[in-house]
Amino acid sequence: MNNGNSQTATRLFKQYVVRLVLRTVLFLIAVIMMVVNPEVLDITGNFGMGAGISFVNIAYVLLLFDLLTKLRPHAKIAMGSRKQYVEFHVPTAQLFEGGPRELMDQARALAAQGQELLGQAVTNTRQAMEETTKGVAEAGKQFAADIDFLRMLPWSEEDLTASEALRHSIRQRRLGEIAPVFVFWVLLNLCVGLLLERFGVLNERTVLLWTLFYFMFDMVSVVLWCPLQLLLMRNRCCTTCQIFNWDGIMTATPLFTVGGWFGWTLIALSLFVLLRWELAFARHPERFDERTNASLSCTNCRDKLCHLRKPLTPRKL
Repeated sequence: MNNGNSQTATRLFKQYVVRLVLRTVLFLIAVIMMVVNPEVLDITGNFGMGAGISFVNIAYVLLLFDLLTKLRPHAKIAMGSRKQYVEFHVPTAQLFEGGPRELMDQARALAAQGQELLGQAVTNTRQAMEETTKGVAEAGKQFAADIDFLRMLPWSEEDLTASEALRHSIRQRRLGEIAPVFVFWVLLNLCVGLLLERFGVLNERTVLLWTLFYFMFDMVSVVLWCPLQLLLMRNRCCTTCQIFNWDGIMTATPLFTVGGWFGWTLIALSLFVLLRWELAFARHPERFDERTNASLSCTNCRDKLCHLRKPLTPRKL
């Protein structure tokens, strides 16, 4: 297993660091406003076209934009979010009907076809043919060494077979990760909400501040430290995280207490993102597990969001 600390920071990781900085600045501005001029954080009076370029409107646009990126397969976001889409599913050998042997037969047939086409194109001299054959052989070794070559095989979803035992194993592992998070999140927010209500400060201002804190801490969890991963899920990294697209509804959770157009539109969109994510798993659980989706393996990871964090050893069932 690769240690993220030894990797060079990727472009995507740097983009996430920038997002962390911007969200931290947004939250700190909200904290300052709460002390200096709390009326600025009143959602009802500062939201909408009539409010102009208000702090509330800026926060709304940023929250909305973040949710919308999760609905685009080619958005510049992590594989942890995009694994739900079929185009990012690189099946492992055990998903092919007939197993690894049939998979290799398909690979050999494809290589033979390529050699035949190259042979037709290079017929002028024996030397050219020998060089081409040697080149094809060397390329074939590199070709077979990279699991991404599976993308080039003529497979369709009908070719893939996930046994019921494998599907059950995937579901059990996922349930073991998400169930503690769900219970913890509900209890945490109930406690915070009741505490704010007890002291008489559960209002639009504190709810907006609460929401922006979650918005900021979402990036803290990706870039620096994720308590849910470390204490509850024990999944390897962000790429294999089963709740990666839960961040929208988690950020919007405080908004249930105030509602309004600001709150309900963000809640509705975050619920749609969550529903789409969960339906994708229900229909295609093999896309969410590194055992059945090679895109999620450390070897094929291009994101390297673990740059500042060491990947964890996944919990064994």
